[in-house]
Amino acid sequence: MSGVNLIMNSYNYIKEILNDCPDFGLDMRNIKFKKLTSGKTNQSFLIEDDLKKYVLRLNSKKSHNYNIDRQRELKILNSIKDKSIGPKVVYCDQEYNFLITEFIKGTPLSLDKISCQDNKYLNDMIDKYQKIKINIPKFNYLEHFKKYEIFISKNSHIDLRLLKKLDNFYPYLEDFQNQDWKPVLCHHDLSSLNIIKTNNGLRILDWEYSAYGHADFDKKYTRLSKTKDNFFDDLFGILDELWFLINDI
Repeated sequence: MSGVNLIMNSYNYIKEILNDCPDFGLDMRNIKFKKLTSGKTNQSFLIEDDLKKYVLRLNSKKSHNYNIDRQRELKILNSIKDKSIGPKVVYCDQEYNFLITEFIKGTPLSLDKISCQDNKYLNDMIDKYQKIKINIPKFNYLEHFKKYEIFISKNSHIDLRLLKKLDNFYPYLEDFQNQDWKPVLCHHDLSSLNIIKTNNGLRILDWEYSAYGHADFDKKYTRLSKTKDNFFDDLFGILDELWFLINDI
């Protein structure tokens, strides 16, 4: 199928979605859309008329493979909607096939060249959302890794090098999971593309991997915590390898 046909098919599908959604103020006669390049899991589009802009995310059909819980994500998004943390949800269909949120204007925050001031802002933002109480269960990192390993083994191949890494790491991960740590809201994917610097401060996008996890995860992931931590370094490295294997299936 040619690129032109793909664009037309996407356009027609988006028009179908918007026509079936409750009215949220878009002028359907002057609507425009553009595919957004960021996002490794789903397809996202900027939807706009002359006055308003929204983001329409078409959720990956492989969401279950990534161990993504769309109901949990929506619950978290609704819990932070009035906190100036992430985008407000405009509409989510009952089958969780797509999500429409407000468009947040800004630029991705470069974590490699982060200023002292932005470092503080990001640290404060993480502290802010970690204080939000949500009635969801404690995230099980060991179970998450196991699900990834089982899925990849059934549908592709894990080389001996990575299998050895997993075998060596699992006892430490099990011990970590069984420790009596208090879960807090974690984003679990704080890459530069998901941290937007706006005129009104930082905003965090793409909460699909968020859960009630370990308080150190997000700060270790963004390198806000300068203390070297071999456990989290191994966790992030192995998790990335597993994720990319799933993404290729």
